[in-house]
Amino acid sequence: MRSDENGSRVVSRRNFTALTGSVLTAGLAGCFGDDPQNDGDNGDAEFTVFASMPAVWDFVRQVAGDHMEAIDLVPIGEHGHDWTPEPGMVEELDEADGFVYLRDFASWQDDAADQLEERDDVVVIEASEGIEFFDSPAEDNDEHWWMDPVECQEGVLNIADGLVEIDPDNADDYEANAAAFNDELEALNDDIHDVVDRAELEDIVVATHDSFQWWNRRYDINVHSPVGTSPDDAASAADVEEIETLIEDSGIEHVLYDVGEPAPLAESLADEVDAEILPLSPVETQIDGSPEVDPTVEMDPEWGYIDHFRELNLPSLETALRAEQD
Repeated sequence: MRSDENGSRVVSRRNFTALTGSVLTAGLAGCFGDDPQNDGDNGDAEFTVFASMPAVWDFVRQVAGDHMEAIDLVPIGEHGHDWTPEPGMVEELDEADGFVYLRDFASWQDDAADQLEERDDVVVIEASEGIEFFDSPAEDNDEHWWMDPVECQEGVLNIADGLVEIDPDNADDYEANAAAFNDELEALNDDIHDVVDRAELEDIVVATHDSFQWWNRRYDINVHSPVGTSPDDAASAADVEEIETLIEDSGIEHVLYDVGEPAPLAESLADEVDAEILPLSPVETQIDGSPEVDPTVEMDPEWGYIDHFRELNLPSLETALRAEQD
């Protein structure tokens, strides 16, 4: 931010594509031709912060409150893990005050953060700062920390620090909003523990890409998937056969799937072992309508992180793990 001669803060108009002229930057600026998400209520806010995927978008709007407009770069219906900005189109980031990203999640995010770090009028916020990744059963250096509501609390504090840097005049509000939202995350963590404590099973099968291994670390849920961590990965015949054997030997009655992906494997696997399918959300996508695989599941594109868990993940875990209600 620059100041005028009286020391007042001035929000200058930013021509984002003038940063380097690169295809990456132009693509980031042009992504809004599809269907960007904003927080819906703060279009007249003085500050605008762009988030690089749905989970962090919600974290930003929860912390920002009424002071900032939060915009999710990932269009509705796209999956945050494999979406990349397209080159050209409009210059919608020319008034960005902040950019929130996840390191090592998608190369375009790291590239954009590196370029924006060279500027003095955009605050770059690494939501993952201080969060240590680990080698999970699915991948080395597993970065899906936002699936753990406890780790999310550190991410929320990182975002609050960044918003304070943008707008120190409202620091107390950002800190209070972060604390209140972290209380909600802690309550969610307690409820997941409660489901696991009541569960008959310790294993779940996810027949789409595996974003859920942080549940194994936090809650001792064994997550099995014939697919890797990328939505573009494919399952081998041997992997599918191994999962079918696990399902039969463990008495598993449900096959879970990522609501943001086509799920023919989940359907075919469930048919093969006489199981039912259930939805899970990695909070990487927002869907306007019902997933094709299961018309009984409805999602609201304005859902936040807590909604994804309470509307989809908790009920599906409770059923899949056979956690009887008290």
